[in-house]
Amino acid sequence: MDSVHCFDLQGVQINTHVTKKKSTILEVLESFLHSADSEQVKVIGIDMEWHHTNDDLKKTKCATLNLCDGNTCLIIQLLHMDSIPKSLFNFLHLPDYSFVGIGIRDDLYQLEVEYGIRCRNAVELGPLAASVMKMPRLSGCGIDELTVAVNKLDLRKHRPLTALFKDWGQCALGVKLAKLATTNVYSFYKVGSRLLERCESL
Repeated sequence: MDSVHCFDLQGVQINTHVTKKKSTILEVLESFLHSADSEQVKVIGIDMEWHHTNDDLKKTKCATLNLCDGNTCLIIQLLHMDSIPKSLFNFLHLPDYSFVGIGIRDDLYQLEVEYGIRCRNAVELGPLAASVMKMPRLSGCGIDELTVAVNKLDLRKHRPLTALFKDWGQCALGVKLAKLATTNVYSFYKVGSRLLERCESL
């Protein structure tokens, strides 16, 4: 079941679309393209959430693919789709965009194995932050530490605690899970944008 939410993250309004409809995916991806400023580094936060199988908690499958351009978040419920739209394949292969996240090498590998989805320009934020900020310790940091170090921004209070016990494979994703996913992928976008802008100015 599709849903649209508006979340306020430290004064920034993020419109989040939760969907398994190809038409909605195309619409939001086109909005990403139209909102991009040709003068700025083109950055998209990328994240995945996982569904644990009932018989073995160690076995997981990618349930959602989450994308954010700073104003809009798209949560694609891959687990409930019959096929992947060509628009998504094309978007993830755009040469002018950098897709930023944490721990994404293994996630993207599993995404390709399970759904055949590949991402052209994936950037791991930890090592990038360590290099740009000249702070080696940042290489292994989580997103909360990176957001504070890079953006002087603390978004931890926006993560609902009850979402720690989460099932991303459910058909109707609740508001708390949608906000958790939005907060995570928006954080990736914020950190990635700041770091890549600094790279451009060097």
